[in-house]
Amino acid sequence: MRRLTTILFLTFCFYNLTASPQAPDFLIVGKDTVAIYFLPLNKLDTTKQKEFFHNLNLSNNDINISVNLWRGYQAFWKLEDDKLYLVGLKSCPNSDKILGSTFTSSYVNGKVFANWFSSYLAIAKDKILKWDGVFSRTYFKEDILEFKNGVLTNRRQVINYIDLENGISRLDKKVITDTIFYKINQLNWEKLSNCGCDDKYEITINEKGKIGKIASVPLFDTKKENDEYAVEQKKCIKKFKKQLNDLQFDIIKWNGNAYQEKFIFEIFYTVDNKLENWTE
Repeated sequence: MRRLTTILFLTFCFYNLTASPQAPDFLIVGKDTVAIYFLPLNKLDTTKQKEFFHNLNLSNNDINISVNLWRGYQAFWKLEDDKLYLVGLKSCPNSDKILGSTFTSSYVNGKVFANWFSSYLAIAKDKILKWDGVFSRTYFKEDILEFKNGVLTNRRQVINYIDLENGISRLDKKVITDTIFYKINQLNWEKLSNCGCDDKYEITINEKGKIGKIASVPLFDTKKENDEYAVEQKKCIKKFKKQLNDLQFDIIKWNGNAYQEKFIFEIFYTVDNKLENWTE
């Protein structure tokens, strides 16, 4: 008789459980002011960034700094005549002085043309779909605004959740982990345990909603460079990959871009006839 227990928890790029959620910047579009989880000031060259933070620090008594605002500012941006402008800093009486000292002659009529910004901003058009636990996030539907040297070059709406026919839902993390756990448990674990397959694994759902890369994350001090261990782990991963190959999950995108989601499975085998799994 046997018992297979897993500890399941979600990880993906940028995810940080120890950091505090950070407040957004704001974008003025027509009569609307929307939160944006992007920081166009981070695209400034290093010298200009240092100037900005130096001037910001001189006025830090006037800025609402908190655990949710480690960068020390919230900027207001404005889309005007298809151009992106920096127009102020929230809750900062010295906003004009800071921006004027930083951008000098480029600060005209209370605004700075963001000609350094060649990237995109996303505006939420639906409820939140995913976030990294700190700042970056994506929504079921978004307007994507693309800029080149501060000039708007394209605006499009994207749908970030594709509900495939017969696809497995990715709206509930437990559904995902339970599905993968169930499939893995169908393998012959009496034999796999003897091969050292009870270990920690990172399993990726790729941009097509299929199981992608599976990598070993050793539980103990076993060295990856150990040839025998490496050979056995490759065999285990090959079996997992084959077992999970037929799974098709719904597709998720992040701001309209390809997105991969990673899960950590910690698997160990004991002599009990009970199956359990839980998520951290």
